[in-house]
Amino acid sequence: MRTVTLPKLILSFCCLLFISAMGFAQNRIGSVKGMVLDTATKKAMPSATINVLDAKDSTLISFGRSKEDGSFELTKLNAGKFLLTVSYTGFSKVSKTFTISAENPVYDFSIIPMASNATLDEVVVTAAPVTIKGDTVEFNAASFKTAKPNAVVEDLLKKLPGVEVDKDGNIKANGQDVKRILVDGKQFFGNDPKMATKNLQADMVNKVQVFEKKSDKSEFTGFDDGAGEPTINLTLKQDKRQGIFGKATAGYGTDNRYAANANVNSFKKGEQVSLVGQANNTNNQNFTMSDFGGGGMQGGRGGGGGGQQGITATQTIGGNYNNFKNPKLDANASYFFNATQLDNDYDLHRESFVADTTQIYTELGKSGRDNTNHRVNGAIDWKFDSSNSIIVRPNFTYNTSKSSTGKNYNTLGESGSYLTDGSSITNNQSEGYNLGATALWRHKFEKAGRTFSTSVNFSRNQSTGDGNQNTVNTQYKGNAIVRSDTLNQVNNTETIANNYGVDISYTEPMSRRSLIEINGFYRFNDNTNDKKTYDYNKVTGEYDKQNVRLTNFFDNEYEYAGGGLAYKENRKGWNYTIGAKAQQAVLTSLVQGKADPITQKFFNVLPNAQVQIGTNRYRNTRIFYNGSVQNPSVTQLQPIEDISDPINVTKGNPDLKQSFTNNFRVNYNTFDPYTMKSFFLNVSARQTSNAIVNSDTLGIYGGRYTTYENVDGVYNLNANASIGLPVHIGETRANVNLTTGAGYSRNVNLLNYEENRISNTTISQRVSANYNYKELFDFSMGGSVAWTNAKYSLQAQQNTKYFTYNADAETNWFLPKSVTIGTSVVYTANTGRADGFNQNFALWNAYAAKSFLKNNRAEIRITANDILNQNSGISRTTTGNYVEDTRYSVVKRYFMLSFTYNLSKFGAQMGGGQRMMMMGAPMRN
Repeated sequence: MRTVTLPKLILSFCCLLFISAMGFAQNRIGSVKGMVLDTATKKAMPSATINVLDAKDSTLISFGRSKEDGSFELTKLNAGKFLLTVSYTGFSKVSKTFTISAENPVYDFSIIPMASNATLDEVVVTAAPVTIKGDTVEFNAASFKTAKPNAVVEDLLKKLPGVEVDKDGNIKANGQDVKRILVDGKQFFGNDPKMATKNLQADMVNKVQVFEKKSDKSEFTGFDDGAGEPTINLTLKQDKRQGIFGKATAGYGTDNRYAANANVNSFKKGEQVSLVGQANNTNNQNFTMSDFGGGGMQGGRGGGGGGQQGITATQTIGGNYNNFKNPKLDANASYFFNATQLDNDYDLHRESFVADTTQIYTELGKSGRDNTNHRVNGAIDWKFDSSNSIIVRPNFTYNTSKSSTGKNYNTLGESGSYLTDGSSITNNQSEGYNLGATALWRHKFEKAGRTFSTSVNFSRNQSTGDGNQNTVNTQYKGNAIVRSDTLNQVNNTETIANNYGVDISYTEPMSRRSLIEINGFYRFNDNTNDKKTYDYNKVTGEYDKQNVRLTNFFDNEYEYAGGGLAYKENRKGWNYTIGAKAQQAVLTSLVQGKADPITQKFFNVLPNAQVQIGTNRYRNTRIFYNGSVQNPSVTQLQPIEDISDPINVTKGNPDLKQSFTNNFRVNYNTFDPYTMKSFFLNVSARQTSNAIVNSDTLGIYGGRYTTYENVDGVYNLNANASIGLPVHIGETRANVNLTTGAGYSRNVNLLNYEENRISNTTISQRVSANYNYKELFDFSMGGSVAWTNAKYSLQAQQNTKYFTYNADAETNWFLPKSVTIGTSVVYTANTGRADGFNQNFALWNAYAAKSFLKNNRAEIRITANDILNQNSGISRTTTGNYVEDTRYSVVKRYFMLSFTYNLSKFGAQMGGGQRMMMMGAPMRN
C-alpha cells in the first residue's frame, strides 16, 4: 500500500459514514409524542424516562426524557411495531404499544397518566447515556458497552465520546491527560491509572465519571488551589460490589514468546482486596512506566501492545486494600513490585544546521536496562467527630537500575567528508528511595461555611550511583586527524533532596451564597548533588586520578512563604472565584570552589480566577486563570560539565532565575439527551516570562555544547474538540466520534549566542465509529491524519512539514458453540522524514477462542501477532538546531496459544422486599 492512498482511504471512510447516516435517516420516518402527568395532582412530570423498544425482542430503539411541561417527542423511528415505556422513581411504570407506518408516521399518546406507588416492590430506573452534573461528565456504561470477551475497562473507555486511549494505554479526556483512576471513589494501587483500566473487567462498571479532582483541602473549603488533576471515577454495579472475581491467563508461543497474568479481587460490603501478577516478554505492561525508578522509555509503536523503544521482559506482583466498614474511617494500602529487562537495537539519523551548512550525524547502537521497583502507598481518612477529620497519605518507593549502552557514530559535512567519528561503551547502576507523607486536619465550626484547615507535608529522596565509560572520539579536517580523545573513567554520585511544607486556610461566610478564604503557606526545599570522577592511571593501573573538571559538590536551597485571599460567590446557574496570593522566595546555591553562595530573591503576586456556568445538567462551561512560577532544576543550575557524550556536552547555570507563567483554560461540555449528540471543547493558552531554555553552541566538528538561559517570548495555544453522533442502522445504533486538535507554540532557544525563534503548528483530525449488533458481533474503525509544520528563524533550511496517517479497524464475532474470532489492523504511514525513515506498515493481529466449562469460565485461545511481519519502531525529535529520526527494536510476528480461567462469584446486594431491575441501563446511584 502506497502512502498516497491513505488520505483517500480516510476521506472515503468519512464519506461512507456520512452517506450511511443520510441513508438511514431518510428511512426513519416516524415519531411518537405525548405528555406525562401525575394522576393525583394533575401536574406535569418533567424528566420522566421515556424508552422506545422493539416490540419483538425489547431492543432499545430510542431514549429521552420529558420536558419541564411534561411533554416528550422521540423522532426518527422506522416503520414497525414498538413498545413505549414511561418510568419515574416512586411511580408505577407505564407500558404501551404503538405502530408507525408510512400512512400514519406520527403517533400521539396525548396524556400518559402516572400513578404513585408508595409500596413499590419493583423500581425500573433508566439512566441517560451521558449526564453533566456541574463539572462532572457522567457516562452510563451500558450505553457504550463492549461485547468483546473478557473486555477490560480500557476497552470501555475507547468507546466514550471525548475520551482517547492510545496504543500504550495512556488516557486523554477532552484533550487533557488523565493521571488518576478511582474505583467507587477510592484509590486503586495508588495513583496509577493503568492498574484499573488494564486489570478490572468492563462489565463491572455502572458509570464512568470524568472530572477534575481537586485537592483534599480544596474539596473541603470549596476554593480551588490549582492542584487539581483530570480524574476518572468508575462506579461499580450494585451486584458487583460484593463477591470474588478475577482471571488467570498463561500462554506460550513461537520465538520463545510467553505471557502470563492473573488478578483476583474480593469485594465485600465495606472492604476491597485486589491482587495482581504478570510476567511476559511481549512488551505488555499493565502499569505506568513513569512511576518506575530509573525512568521510562520513549518512542512509538512497540508491538504486542507496548509502545516503548526496545523489547522488554516484565515481572510484576501487587496488592491493593480498601476498608470503609466504619463510616468514620476509610483506609487504603497498596504494594506493587515490578521488574523490567530491556534490550534495544537502534539506528539514528540527525540533521544539524550550523550557519549556512548542514551536518549529518548517524549512530548505530545497542542498549540494555535492568530495573526493579518497590512501591508502597497508603491513605487514612478519619472523621473522628462531626467537626473534625484528618487525612494522612504516606508513600515509599525503592528502586534499583542497571544500564549499558554501546554505540558507534560519525558526523559528515555537506561535502560528505568526515568531521568526527567514534565509539563509546557506558555502564551505570544506581539505587535510591523516596519517602514522603502528607497530613491534612480539617475543622468545621458551628456556623455553616466557617472552617479551618491545616496541612503538612514532607519528602526525602536519596540515591547513589556509579558508572564507567570508555569513549574514543576523533575529529577530522579533510582527511587529516585534527584531534583524538580517549575517555576512560569511573564516577560516583550521591543525591539527596529534602522538602517540607505547611499550609493553613480559614473560610468565613460573607452571606448565604458567598465565602471568603484567607490562606498562608511555607515551603523549604534542599537539594544536594555530590559527584566524583576518576580517570584511569596507566602508571598504577587504577582509577585514582581525580578529574577536577568533572568533580563537584552542589547544594541548592529554595525557601518561600506567603499568603493570599480568595472570594467565591454562588449565583443561580453560575458561580465564580477570584483571588491572589503573594510570596517571597529565596534561592541559594552553594558551588564547590566558591566561598560565598549565590543568592537570589524573588517576590511574586500570583492571581487566580474561575467561573463556572451550568445552564442545566446537560451543559457546563468552566473558565480558569492562574499565575504560577517554576524554579530551575538542580541539573540546570549545577555548573559542572557532563562529558559522558563527548560531542554533546552540557553544563548548568547557577545564575538562572525562576520563570513565571500565565495559564488560561476554557472547558465546555454539552449533551442533548433527545438527539444523544455530545460536544466537548477544551481551549488552553500559556505564556511564560523568563522561560528556561537551552543555549547551544555548535562546533565545526559536529559537537554541541549546551547550557541554560532565561528568555522571554515563549507561549503556546491548544484547542481540542470532540463531537459524538449517533448513526441509526436499522434497529440498532452506531456511535461516531469526531475529534479535532489544533496547536501553535512559539519557543525560543539560543544558537551560537543568537536568539532562535521556533514556531510549531499542529493540526489533527480523527474520525471513529463503533457498532455492536446485539450479541453477534461488534465492529470499530477509525482514521486520523496529523500535520506538523515547524519553522526556525535562524535556519530556514531546517523548516519541516510532515504528515502522519493512521487507519485502524477491529471486529469480534461471537459464533455458536461459544466460539469467538476477532481481528484488528492498524496501518501507519509517515512522510517528510529522512530517507529510509518514511516507513509505512500494517500491524495485523487476529485470534480465535473457544470457551468451555460451566458458565464458559475457561477459554483456550490462539493469537497471531503482526501477521504480515511489518511492525516497525520509528520516532522523530525536533529541537532548535536539529531534526532527528530514530528506528528501534520492536516485537514482531509471533503466534501464541493461551489458556484463561475466569473466577466470578457475586452475592445479592439488597435485602427486604425491594429489588432493582435494569431496562437498557444500570440503576442510578
